[in-house]
Amino acid sequence: MILARHAGALLWVGRYLERAESTSRCLSYAANSITHLRADEARAEGELMVRTLGLQDELEAVGPLESQPQLVAFLLSDTDNPGSVVSAIVAVRENLRAVRDRIPIELWEEANGLYLRFPFLGHANAAPSGLHEVLLMVRRACLAISGILNEGMRRDEGHAFVVVGRMLERSIFTVGLLEASHSDTRGVTDATRMLRLTSSLQAYHRQFGNAPDPQGVVHYLLHASDLPRSVLSCLGRAEDGLTALGENSAALDRARRKAALLRARLSLGEIEEAMTTDPRATLQDFAGQLAGLAGDVHAAIVPPLGMATVQAQYVRPGRTDRPGDAGALGDTPAAGRTDGPLR
Repeated sequence: MILARHAGALLWVGRYLERAESTSRCLSYAANSITHLRADEARAEGELMVRTLGLQDELEAVGPLESQPQLVAFLLSDTDNPGSVVSAIVAVRENLRAVRDRIPIELWEEANGLYLRFPFLGHANAAPSGLHEVLLMVRRACLAISGILNEGMRRDEGHAFVVVGRMLERSIFTVGLLEASHSDTRGVTDATRMLRLTSSLQAYHRQFGNAPDPQGVVHYLLHASDLPRSVLSCLGRAEDGLTALGENSAALDRARRKAALLRARLSLGEIEEAMTTDPRATLQDFAGQLAGLAGDVHAAIVPPLGMATVQAQYVRPGRTDRPGDAGALGDTPAAGRTDGPLR
């Protein structure tokens, strides 16, 4: 059994850990590609990167990005942007803090150490002097945290929630990347860019040994069964995790069936068949269904807002009443618990 609040925290640990790694990889690529571009091309690349990460609404609140430093601040250190690297790192640390009794001590030390390496936390316009070194440090720390999760954590419900969160976040990012690539205002679909942003370029070259073409790369990132970052692989692992978790929760079992349906549509070629007529709309719809699946998993864990909340029981300072006397406890009797075992 696992408390609902612990399950929710671990689910978001997986999601934010994946988000931190993906955003740092995207920012590193953008910083390299924008350097030698004209101002209008650099602006288009920055907007494409924001679309890839699904941060259009957050960007509207900030305003257009006119320069590379603005893009770096928005994606790296802007704490008002929930998709920035710093926001993701803070969220990973805070969620792990809530479940310290369920995780290996090495996991907490690595996540806390990553947090403490950012001296500019909370300063949206601050940026490190060595951007690439900072982003490399973040990616390596995320890999270290992943290694501890895989090798040092019990294979219980908590571990399953972390895996489900990571796989759903990774699927959403990959489909968002493909959709953004088909929406490039410059009228090109950069196959190498798609592979680099998913850390799949080397794997693709080893398997096919030729220059990547856009259609082949889209198929590879959607269907490759031996690629950990393909959508098919991610949905399979998410489904496996939800299968174990759904034994005690009807809501999670419904989410498992939804994941299985999406995986079946993908493996049977329904998604790619629809892409032949309108790839952008098909990918947008697929991304929306993946986001809906992630929302269903979260809703299956978190109690509805209308449910009663826990009231703390305590003896007021200076009172000499026995615990059984009237007024010895808080003014309100404890209501029914809502963070009990997840069922």
